[in-house]
Amino acid sequence: MKFSRKTSLLSALTVLTSLSTTVNADCTLSSDGNYYCAQTEAVIYSNVGFSGSYLDVTNMDESSCACTQGSSTTFSGSLAPLDEEVSIHFRGPLNLKQFGVYYPSSGSSLKKRDTEEPCEEVVSTKVQHKHRRDVAVEYVEVTSTVWVDSNGNPVTGSATASATSYTQVSTIVSKAGTTTTGGAATTTASTASSASTSVGSVSSGDWVRGSYFTPGSTTNCTFMNHMGGSAGSGVWSSCFGNSISYAAADGVSGASSAYALDDITLKSGEEYMIFSGEECSGDDCGYYRENIPAYHGFSGKDKIFVFEFQMPSDTDGSAYNQDMPAIWLLNAKIPRTLQYGNADCSCWESGCGEMDLFEILSAGSDKLISHVHDGQGGGSQDYFQRPVSSTLKAAVIFHGEDQTIHVVEVDDDFGSTLSSSTVTGWLNQAGSAAALP
Repeated sequence: MKFSRKTSLLSALTVLTSLSTTVNADCTLSSDGNYYCAQTEAVIYSNVGFSGSYLDVTNMDESSCACTQGSSTTFSGSLAPLDEEVSIHFRGPLNLKQFGVYYPSSGSSLKKRDTEEPCEEVVSTKVQHKHRRDVAVEYVEVTSTVWVDSNGNPVTGSATASATSYTQVSTIVSKAGTTTTGGAATTTASTASSASTSVGSVSSGDWVRGSYFTPGSTTNCTFMNHMGGSAGSGVWSSCFGNSISYAAADGVSGASSAYALDDITLKSGEEYMIFSGEECSGDDCGYYRENIPAYHGFSGKDKIFVFEFQMPSDTDGSAYNQDMPAIWLLNAKIPRTLQYGNADCSCWESGCGEMDLFEILSAGSDKLISHVHDGQGGGSQDYFQRPVSSTLKAAVIFHGEDQTIHVVEVDDDFGSTLSSSTVTGWLNQAGSAAALP
């Protein structure tokens, strides 16, 4: 979600692509300048991934306030560059009830659609995105052992016998007894203990949950926001403003360490983001701003994000992006340098990747649009119905084998594993086609 700035080569190519296509006759032009077509329960992106390059940031100079972008970083193949590490971003009004990330178990393989259901292809049109950010619980941390294979994917059950390594992930559980000072959560007491956890038996083809959040508890998720330098983590400078920081339990205040969010509803314009629970080490995350809490994002060609969320109306206010909630993915390098501000201080402008999963484009709208922003660019003007008074459950399936990403409304539970049949059912759900060029 980048705010408007001068037209770049990337945005110019997107506009030219849009102007060269024809919008379906059933679509209507809204007063906000966007086309909306039909309500859908799935958007299916195809031909995702291409060969290209983008510019990585290599230095942020606090004396000159200048950022240096080094040589091009190249990428290619299925889903590229969206197969790189991504962070997950949320903007209010929004209440997140569940979030999870699943990876294939040993022997798991995403099944291609046996038959292609008829679905209307709606090509990309010019979308006037307006992306901009305006500048009492105790937590006990429990560490559990999770086995992973040589690719870093979690494995359980009998598959652990062939696992090559293991990693420690943190589970942060809420307890009563925290006070707040100036809006930032302050823990009155805290203990840490080690415990072993088991997902149980896993069948071949199942998917294993590697990260999970529900209000008050989170495993292998690190919540952050843009309050660096305000409450014990991150930094602030006159050159680059607030860096990312740990988010307090309210989601909007800064904190000195990681917290699980309470059952909170973001107001319009407020944002937080989720990284994995694995801290960056050495240069394995590339360059990032000094003195920030730096964590890995979620990578891989085969993975599943799940969400349950509500986006209530919020008309009492005048925040930028008032009553315009959104959920989106960014290349995780972007927030680790500068998400908002000087375009030279992140790789966004040169096309390292963003995917809008569910986004309201104008104040008060009930139509959630999905769109990809990179060198390909595109999406569907079919829309998901905004969940104003109830929650919406959704899965985002990255299917590297056939270069597709499925954004699907679902009704299933998000347990410690997802069965092969459940995931196949999601993949076979008919929906709106979004063929990338």
